[in-house]
Amino acid sequence: MRQFAPMLAVSGEPFDSQEHLFEIKWDGIRALAWVQRKALRLWGRGQADYTHRYPELDVLRQFPADTILDGELVRLRAGRAEFSAVLRRHQLTSPRKIRWAAERHPVTYMVFDLLRLNGRCLLQQPLRQRRARLRELLATSSTERVLFSEGVTGGGKAFFDAAIEQQHEGVMAKRLDSGYLPGKRASAWQKIKPRCEVVCVIIGYSGSRCGPLRSLLLAAERDGSLGFVGRVRRGLSGAIQRQLTPLLDARRCAEPVVPCAQKAFWVRPDLYGRVTCFGWTLGDRLRFPCFLGLLKTPAREVLR
Repeated sequence: MRQFAPMLAVSGEPFDSQEHLFEIKWDGIRALAWVQRKALRLWGRGQADYTHRYPELDVLRQFPADTILDGELVRLRAGRAEFSAVLRRHQLTSPRKIRWAAERHPVTYMVFDLLRLNGRCLLQQPLRQRRARLRELLATSSTERVLFSEGVTGGGKAFFDAAIEQQHEGVMAKRLDSGYLPGKRASAWQKIKPRCEVVCVIIGYSGSRCGPLRSLLLAAERDGSLGFVGRVRRGLSGAIQRQLTPLLDARRCAEPVVPCAQKAFWVRPDLYGRVTCFGWTLGDRLRFPCFLGLLKTPAREVLR
């Protein structure tokens, strides 16, 4: 048997359903784990090999041979996954540093699906049956490095509200009667994230006078003061670029209005825009921002 790509979800909105499982969308690194007779293999999207990055997950070899799990590699703090923390682990390449981090900053494998058990393929079985077997399998384990991703049925909206209040990334909604489709993005799985809109001031841009506009550097008010909140590339359509380019060129200045270590052409801070994002990172940066367009309201009114 060959390793395969994980099943993917489409975007959705909060809803209630007795036919769906609602569980936390853990903010980490997606990974499949294949327990073999003499080895363990970990991989993610694009078949990227993660096996040697997480030696602490060798505990998975306690499970029956020829078993495949699907889940998320996370670093938990007070029950919440911190993406920046697991990303620091994921980027390590030195064997010495990996061993050190595995001992002092181990990851948790939050498992939500069982795709193969003791050589038997479960891909065609409904999710409710796969998860029932998964719960039984994980009940035999005593390690805190591997946990079962709990969920609820029915009250998806209330579950979403509670998850966001607890500062989780979002919620996954999965049809209980659905099979597993390796490498496919299917409506049977929905990822439901909070989307918010932020008013930002443009403080700089990347590109050139003659070339296309590549990105905007943004600032916004956070905790009562103006600060750099990130760079946005998405949403800069041809029409928006044609609108912004002459406005930005006419506002060129020597220094940014707020401290910013990025390289860019700086502009006077009197162009405000609407930006959507999926919340904020731990470093007070916009998460996956998308530029919607300029605001016509004067800057002073926007600040008020």
